[in-house]
Amino acid sequence: MGILNVTPDSFSDGGLYFTAEAAVEHGLRLAREGADWLDVGGESTRPPVYGSAQVVPAAEEIRRTAPVVEALARELTIPISIDTRKAAVAAAALSAGATIVNDVTAFRFDPSIADLAAETGAGVVLMHMRGTDPRTMQQGLPGGDAGPEVSDFLAAAAAAAVARGIAAERIAIDPGLGFGKTDGQNRLLLSRLSRLRQLGFPLVVGASRKGFVRRLFRADADATPAARLAASLACGAVAAEEGAAAVRVHDVAATVLLLDAIAAGASPSQAARAAGAELAVFSRAYGALRSATAGGFATMEA
Repeated sequence: MGILNVTPDSFSDGGLYFTAEAAVEHGLRLAREGADWLDVGGESTRPPVYGSAQVVPAAEEIRRTAPVVEALARELTIPISIDTRKAAVAAAALSAGATIVNDVTAFRFDPSIADLAAETGAGVVLMHMRGTDPRTMQQGLPGGDAGPEVSDFLAAAAAAAVARGIAAERIAIDPGLGFGKTDGQNRLLLSRLSRLRQLGFPLVVGASRKGFVRRLFRADADATPAARLAASLACGAVAAEEGAAAVRVHDVAATVLLLDAIAAGASPSQAARAAGAELAVFSRAYGALRSATAGGFATMEA
């Protein structure tokens, strides 16, 4: 699932693809690199550590995303999703050719998205997030294992979506790594994704370049792009091993190489080498994820 941020302020690539022309060009490049799915977003949901995300009116979000979706839908056959909390934005994107709504609030910010998805037959991705505002989602976090909370939330969200008329086979779920969770909780969720598979819905996992990923191998903020890639690939490897159906990533080409190698039977380190990752960073990040335990939060937070 290739990330296409048509924003000036996303935490990793804000401003790089802010014009429609640049966004379309990048989306086509992601498809050529092997993306099975493009996720187009016009409002940053970055956490406060990167500076508060701007609140974007629906009209502006539509202006940013609808032309990009329309242009890509004309050129590509792979699915396109709209990453939004707002029904008006989702409606415009679906009219422009998107077929999936990716809502980080699981319909809690704007419940009418559920009716829209039911009426149009769109697929939906329902994500766990504490609250509905990215600017406050990291405040007052409870400790301990977040797995039971995330599982209960996603089960309830999916049941509510079905009750609103969305077919169960059109629902995917996302644990919401980085959205209202401590580093330890993110690591444990990622290393135990298989328990969420018991809910019976495909799992979408987004860890690419996030802060907790960087902190898997170093605590400072000046990590090189290559090091960030290696740690993100470690998350992708674990997600694949845990049975995720899709990984939401910035670096499509390297991730495709990694996942293809794993699917062919390669070990994580062999797959990382095939993807061109820095092996020392990959191994450290992969090991930190695979050693995550419910009792290890104090160590992991340090």
